[in-house]
Amino acid sequence: MDDTNKTCPLTLLWSKSTLEQRRFILYVCIIATFTHSFFWLQLIFCPAVRKKSMQWLYAYLITDILLLFRYFFVYIVHTTSDECIPNPAWALFVCYFEATVDNYLNTLEVYILLALNICRYIQIVHNKNAYVAHFRLLICAHVIIYFIPIIMYLMQISIGWAEVSRFVGGSCDVSYNNIVIQILNLIIVFALPIALNIVVIGCSIHHIHLTSRLNRARLHVSAREKYHRSLVIQFFIFYIVWLLLWSPNLIVYQFTSGTSKLTTIASLLNFIEIAVDPIIIAALDVRFQLLWKNLWFYMINMLVSNPASQRRIVPITLNRNTWSTIRVPPLSVITHGR
Repeated sequence: MDDTNKTCPLTLLWSKSTLEQRRFILYVCIIATFTHSFFWLQLIFCPAVRKKSMQWLYAYLITDILLLFRYFFVYIVHTTSDECIPNPAWALFVCYFEATVDNYLNTLEVYILLALNICRYIQIVHNKNAYVAHFRLLICAHVIIYFIPIIMYLMQISIGWAEVSRFVGGSCDVSYNNIVIQILNLIIVFALPIALNIVVIGCSIHHIHLTSRLNRARLHVSAREKYHRSLVIQFFIFYIVWLLLWSPNLIVYQFTSGTSKLTTIASLLNFIEIAVDPIIIAALDVRFQLLWKNLWFYMINMLVSNPASQRRIVPITLNRNTWSTIRVPPLSVITHGR
């Protein structure tokens, strides 16, 4: 493969060293495919988790799926291309797709989490369902979040502030012409949304603390207060895990090339985060907890139920409407909306 790269410098094939570096990411992506498949299968069979209040959560997980699709597509292209001089249009498409889509989707994720966090803040502080009370604003937020980042990246490339580079035997990547653009991107796609998320979380915690002190003075703690406290704690846990695994990739992307080992490590952490996203989200959401509990009891009942044992085991009656009868809170536990 290395000899092919030397004799055909325009080939899309990865070099042997690049392939070895990316192989571990492939394994993580395969695991992530199974975790996400199991998560989405639950949505098919459980109407209780198909709610408007979880739209940001599902939008976030869809970006995870698109990131997995991007990697599988790029991996297949770079390991199966056998043309010494590929079609220029095809090579250009692959290069731009590989270089820009990753950063674009990761930018979407941080702002999707911000939107989810704001909706949760409205629920906690103003006791309103933002998905009903501010429906039009939510539509506008979806449009802005999905289109502004891609316009920004394409504008930077067209103006000449950034350029897509292709490395022989490696990957395509975006390189920036000056440090000012790199710092500006870092502020827009990392520092600003993270800071806003911290502010929103802080305001939610402050409100819960004030109401908790007031209720303690009255010797009364409401169920809503307990639920809101659990919302903040659970989302905080998710956000810390997400930030630790997600942020290195976005920071490294701005200052290193696609051939750097540091880039590979940061990308590996990002895909590990994608693999664990469905597990963490489902584990922290009461809807999925109830679904797993009922499914577990159903499986146990199916395994042990027989004519000889039915007298000793209390059967759990489940029918096709079982999942729809699960009573759950009106909003997701991590209505962050990872």
